[in-house]
Amino acid sequence: MDKNFKEYTDKLKSELNVNKNIIFLCIGTDRVIGDCLGPITGSLLKNVYSKDYVYGDLDENLTFENIEEKVDEIYAKFTNPYVVAIDAALSSEENIGKFFVDSGGINFGEGLDKNRGRIGDLGIKVVVAKDFNDNEMNFQVLQNTRLSEIIKLSKKTVDGLRYVLEKNLSKSV
Repeated sequence: MDKNFKEYTDKLKSELNVNKNIIFLCIGTDRVIGDCLGPITGSLLKNVYSKDYVYGDLDENLTFENIEEKVDEIYAKFTNPYVVAIDAALSSEENIGKFFVDSGGINFGEGLDKNRGRIGDLGIKVVVAKDFNDNEMNFQVLQNTRLSEIIKLSKKTVDGLRYVLEKNLSKSV
């Protein structure tokens, strides 16, 4: 287990030890390779957990246009849910492939200067490419990210969640 993955699962252990419905918001679009980490992760999560608890997958992307509607739907459907937002991120080159977990959710839309504020109780950002601090360059980088790398990172995201959630479930039984 590499150091960053251990840090990722350790942070998840401390944050996901909640007695609430855990809802996953898997943010992104499958029309941009670097941004499809969320939809791929959502599709993988739906193979493991109830579809009622996963929003955003390859069939129904969770994007800038529909996220507020889906968040409203979650809060109408669940009493006091614990929302985990999962999204691709851009950062420095040495952070590519790393996981960052933030209690308090994520700043949604930040990568392309469309910040809509914080979403979720917990945020999982997975760095998929270098941030050039230039919207056009960043979009080009996201368009040209290797799909195989995004799939590996999505699987690793789900592996960490499964590892932690299965341990928490076995403790409560």
